[in-house]
Amino acid sequence: IRDNSIVDVFWGVGFMMIAGLSFWDSSRQLPQMVITGLVFLWGIRIVSHIGFRKLREHKEDPRYAKWREEWGSGWYFYVRSFLQVYLLQMVLLFVISTPILIVNLYSEQNLPNPIFQGGIEQIFLIFSILIALCGLILEFIADRQLAAFLKIKKPGEIFTSWLYRYSRHPNYFGESMFWLGINLISLPFSYIGLISWFVITFLLLFVSGVPLQEVRYAGRPDWEEYKRRTSVFVPWFPKK
Repeated sequence: IRDNSIVDVFWGVGFMMIAGLSFWDSSRQLPQMVITGLVFLWGIRIVSHIGFRKLREHKEDPRYAKWREEWGSGWYFYVRSFLQVYLLQMVLLFVISTPILIVNLYSEQNLPNPIFQGGIEQIFLIFSILIALCGLILEFIADRQLAAFLKIKKPGEIFTSWLYRYSRHPNYFGESMFWLGINLISLPFSYIGLISWFVITFLLLFVSGVPLQEVRYAGRPDWEEYKRRTSVFVPWFPKK
């Protein structure tokens, strides 16, 4: 169908499959229910957001369309697409799912670290849930604000209001914040889960998120002014 961006729809599906299947094999205690429920909330939101957008627009995401132009056509395009888009995303999906697997499959063998015992474990779990929910809500609001703007925007106009007044990518910051909460849920059982948050944040900041979005506007005076005064990631007050 000449649309590699369909892979983004199945990104959320993959996490829900991993969370659901690992939960089925878990002891189904509170941490397992919490992390699985949060991942399903996040997955349903992102799948519906991207899925409905694709149904409405019927076109390939500009980031993937740019790769299509650069890679040309023929066997090379299909091989590189398989390796760089689909297979790489599968590997990243499993790496980022590390905290989910730790909590659902290995938390029984790895009892909480002593520093998280004596009632602190429950407090830390509540704190982690709040972080994840705040990130999810921020991501949802940012996406809704952008979607509303796109319906009425003039050609070439840049969205610089509401949450986007304080961050050029508040939706990406919300995404990073959500996965920080998920990682913190697994922290009492293993520090390995933190690799998930580092990987997703690195990808958003330096690979598939910010760079691919901002390269489309590079050099435009209005964009450069917006870029000068607005934080790239963490929401903060605009510079004068």
